[in-house]
Amino acid sequence: MTAASVPVRLLTLEDVTRLAESDDIHRYELVDGNLIIVPPANVRHQIITARLIVWLSNHGYADRVIPTPGVRTSEDSRNGRIPDLIVSTDSVPEETVWIAPGLVALAIEIVSKGSERTDRWFKPLEYARVGIPWFWRVEPDDIVVQSRLVDGQYVEQAWVPLSELLAGDAPSL
Repeated sequence: MTAASVPVRLLTLEDVTRLAESDDIHRYELVDGNLIIVPPANVRHQIITARLIVWLSNHGYADRVIPTPGVRTSEDSRNGRIPDLIVSTDSVPEETVWIAPGLVALAIEIVSKGSERTDRWFKPLEYARVGIPWFWRVEPDDIVVQSRLVDGQYVEQAWVPLSELLAGDAPSL
């Protein structure tokens, strides 16, 4: 499937998987069957992702840190998001494209120009709805907002400068 052959109907995660196989530049998310095209991340975004991967990997999560995975955000096949990074609760089979939310211990979003509303409002609501226990958001000023799921909603636990976070120990997830 190419960008020119996107079906004119509500899409499924399987449709998006086929579309992504022919396009390694963009990332695709699906909300209620509607395709969202996410542009490539800027250098700042990629550096923060790399630092978080190294930090988490060096603190016991090496086999569970997954950058830009597909995560199902409902029980149907019409909703899936791509967090910037997750830590899974267990190993995920390598052939998995859309990870079940029950396998996600932590979802991390790095706020960039153009993703502010989605990263601050929509994605946390969707991740909470499917029961992902932890959600972290890295703000443009490099403050990491750490939130924990309590009674179906994220409650902010801490605001930590990224440099301090990376200098300390990783949390128990």
